Amino acid sequence: INIISSAIYTKGLPTKAKVQLYGMALIFLVFLYNSPAGLVFYWTLNNLFSLVKNIFYKLKNPKLVLSVMAALAGLAELLYTVSRLSGMYRHRAILMVGFGLLLFIPVILYFFGKKLPKVNNDPITTEEKRTFFLGALFISILTGVLAPSAVLASSPEEFVDSVLYFNPNTYLLYSGLCAAGTFIIWFGFFYILANDQGKRIMGLVSWILSGVFFVNYMFFGKDRGTLSTALQFDTTPTFTLKQQLINVLVLAFVAAAFFVVMKKFRKVPVFILLIAVLTVSAMAIKNINTTTKEYVKCGYAKGQDAQVVLPLSTEGKNVIVIMLDRALGAQIPYILNERPELMETFDGFTYYPNTVSFGGYTNFGVPAIYGGYEYTPENLNARSDELLADKHNEALLMMPVLFDSNGFEVTVCDPSYAGYRWTPDLRIYNDYPDINAYITSGKFNENYELVKRELQLNRQRDFFLYGLMKVAPLTLSGTIYNNGLYNDADLAAGIHVNDGVGVNVSTTQTVYSNTQAEGYRFDYMNAYTVLEHMEDITEVTDDTTNTLLLFTNDSTHEPQMLQEPDYVPLPQVDNSAYYTDPDTRFNIDGRVMHMDNENQIMHYEMNMAAMIELGEWFDYLREQGVYDNTRIIIVSDHGRDIAQFDDMLFFDGDLDVEFINPLLLVKDFDAEGFTVSDEFMTNADVPTIATAGIIDDPVNPFTGNQINNDDKYNDEIHVIISHEWSVLTNNGTQFHAGDWYSVRENIFEESDWEYLGNY
Repeated sequence: INIISSAIYTKGLPTKAKVQLYGMALIFLVFLYNSPAGLVFYWTLNNLFSLVKNIFYKLKNPKLVLSVMAALAGLAELLYTVSRLSGMYRHRAILMVGFGLLLFIPVILYFFGKKLPKVNNDPITTEEKRTFFLGALFISILTGVLAPSAVLASSPEEFVDSVLYFNPNTYLLYSGLCAAGTFIIWFGFFYILANDQGKRIMGLVSWILSGVFFVNYMFFGKDRGTLSTALQFDTTPTFTLKQQLINVLVLAFVAAAFFVVMKKFRKVPVFILLIAVLTVSAMAIKNINTTTKEYVKCGYAKGQDAQVVLPLSTEGKNVIVIMLDRALGAQIPYILNERPELMETFDGFTYYPNTVSFGGYTNFGVPAIYGGYEYTPENLNARSDELLADKHNEALLMMPVLFDSNGFEVTVCDPSYAGYRWTPDLRIYNDYPDINAYITSGKFNENYELVKRELQLNRQRDFFLYGLMKVAPLTLSGTIYNNGLYNDADLAAGIHVNDGVGVNVSTTQTVYSNTQAEGYRFDYMNAYTVLEHMEDITEVTDDTTNTLLLFTNDSTHEPQMLQEPDYVPLPQVDNSAYYTDPDTRFNIDGRVMHMDNENQIMHYEMNMAAMIELGEWFDYLREQGVYDNTRIIIVSDHGRDIAQFDDMLFFDGDLDVEFINPLLLVKDFDAEGFTVSDEFMTNADVPTIATAGIIDDPVNPFTGNQINNDDKYNDEIHVIISHEWSVLTNNGTQFHAGDWYSVRENIFEESDWEYLGNY
């Protein structure tokens, strides 16, 4: 390539010039022969560009040729993408059609003899220079500091690790520098090199982008789903064509308005941008301050690394309450239909499908599980002079303290929101030295520290790209998000070489379709591996000690696609063979459980996996002789509104009952057979069931009230539907306002439900 380019360039020149260029080609061949491939690749492409450039220089009308080539490229792109205007690639196809049409502009301009108008011929002014750099500064703060800091401030504790302990705001240093390097340093470099005409255009672009980015950040793409600590949403966000068109029209209007302001009021943009910079800086500082305050409070987590032991006895009475966060009760018939052998494994259990929780999130549902009907959201609100955090802790303590005072050996694992913290604060049990409390999450995740470090490295890069996604037009945000990979090729591979050995350190799972995915979700593996190691941490003694085990697990809370039919996490998942006809596969007596999207499928798979793993533990308990003398309650704090069942969508779809239909499975001492009961239940029945027959006249040690489920029979049940799940913000003396419903007797009958209002 170098020689051909030299031959074209030196045509007609003296021999001396030709020898010089050919000699240089020979020298570079020798010196670059053993050079790194990247350097050689760069040199080759540079020569290729030089070759094309020299060819164009020799053409009589290079501008016409270039314009025609661009038009042909646009036509090819147009024809290709028009054929893909339907399905999941529709928004990208529309974008590429527009891009293809733009490529026709050069040939149109050429044939009609038009040129782009100059913005102005006057010398560049100080205000115009300031407009460019203030715009670049504003965009840098918006994308590199404000957007990432908002994520951190929304739940700081999720980004604090007891092993690798540091202030999460450190991530803002990386994202901020990436943003500044992009918009201030690089664009500033080109700005300095440009002539006055170019500087004026770049200043205009900086001003317009500031407005467009800010409007897009503040008003569009707000509800993308739940974001994990790996900056990955539960399911890939999608936007309808209508949403994208509205977004484009609004942004076009904003761009036009900003253009007019720049043309008519040259000095105004500087003042507006200065105010904007101060505003977003203040917002970012507030977020940073919130994160720092919460980080300081997380010091307790460093001391919660005791080795986990689950004691059970062969001669005493064992009571086990397993709280599977977000486990879906409505899926149990379909799980058992696919795996009927689980009914033998779960011998003695009764399944209660007609069960309701008191809210769709942990802060609403958990207190009633551990404390009973005194701790429903309605009754917690009634105690309006006490903090929600104190009432929540009291609920978590109720059963452990009650059983402890009645001679039981009590063990608590991962109590949800203990201390009203994301990472449970086990210090709430310090006043009760006989109660054993542990954190199990992450304790059995292979290469935990290595994976955690990899996750931190990914965040350093991805927080800036997350900021870009938030300010980008909706039609481009999916391309930037890239299924949670943010276009990182190394992240997709998920392989880290440690001492010459390849170790999988995937921190996110990339879902490509309803049936195909790659990688592991870190939070899921932290929880799932605990279930895998239940046998290892169970300690059986041959004595008459009575025990209580309260155990929380999040494996049903963190969606991950699993490999069927074994339902296990693998680096490469392909379930396409199992979903050729899902409406037939998931059909029981004409009642179809919809498996139309990745969210529905992943929730089913992780619930199935939890049942399988618990079943294996139950088989182990049988082998150890502690199954029959053990009462087991499997319950969840809430469900999920994923629209799987048509007959559970009430009030014109405003209420998806699956959102508040928790799992409830109960096995009593020496029970046999698997049965189903249609009795109306709530997850607040757990303390009543747990104490029945083993603690006489149980009384709440904190309130002195008798523990029973009379409220369920005396009055209708009141449920709150609210998305204010964060205990960082919803932490006053009463829950924030939400939509309240009442239900009695049958949760599957819309006539048994009533909307009470928003309060």
